[in-house]
Amino acid sequence: MTYRLPVAALAALSLWAATSCGASDTAPDTGETEVGVAGWGDGLVDHQAGYRLSEVRAEGARADRIRFELESGQAQVGELTSWYWSADLRYFERAAARPTRDGGWEAVFPEGLGGPGHLVVAFDTGEDEVGDLVLGTDLVAPAAQRRPTEVPVADGDVQKVGTYDVALSGDLLLAQPSTLMLSVTSAGTQVEYDEAEVAAVSIASGAFVRFETGPDGTFSGTPSSPGRFRLKVDLTVAGQPVHALFERTAFG
Repeated sequence: MTYRLPVAALAALSLWAATSCGASDTAPDTGETEVGVAGWGDGLVDHQAGYRLSEVRAEGARADRIRFELESGQAQVGELTSWYWSADLRYFERAAARPTRDGGWEAVFPEGLGGPGHLVVAFDTGEDEVGDLVLGTDLVAPAAQRRPTEVPVADGDVQKVGTYDVALSGDLLLAQPSTLMLSVTSAGTQVEYDEAEVAAVSIASGAFVRFETGPDGTFSGTPSSPGRFRLKVDLTVAGQPVHALFERTAFG
């Protein structure tokens, strides 16, 4: 299926492509990137602090499997979390990455999209002087056999998902730690969730932000670029996955 994007969206995507591709070519390996609450980097570079994301490719009939390698220090990495979004941001998914027998990593996403997109991986290096890293690279996946289910973007601070109302409040502050508050209710009653992940991507530049879990339903992260961000909330409630999308503008 083909679709047309508004002129403004195309301009934003062009800016993202120019920014992300240029950053990957010129960024140093020293890790001297603005430090966010949940780690170094914003996913615009594929190498940092002696680590490099390489041999990235999409596999599978639905383009739902993405394989990659992590060069330098890979033996110290025990767990990787990955996010993949399409260039138009209609698809924005999270998946844990697992090590493969040949020394690489593989992330299996819920559905495959195909076409141009961007992959980011976040991991703990196990090194005190480096800590967490976020690396990313552009990727063109094979054409998918069908369109994935598109989650609508919430109009405001609350999105209804089935019988749940997922609320995400708080502001994004440019280059400053920003705290968001997450809550879930059903029929007006507060609902406890088992676990949650909050992540965001800049609509204009493609800069990624992973939010660190804090006390009492708070999540903190540091946006590295101004403008509008798409935020993805992944929850587990009563053993079932719940997903919600929001938008915020980083200012300051």
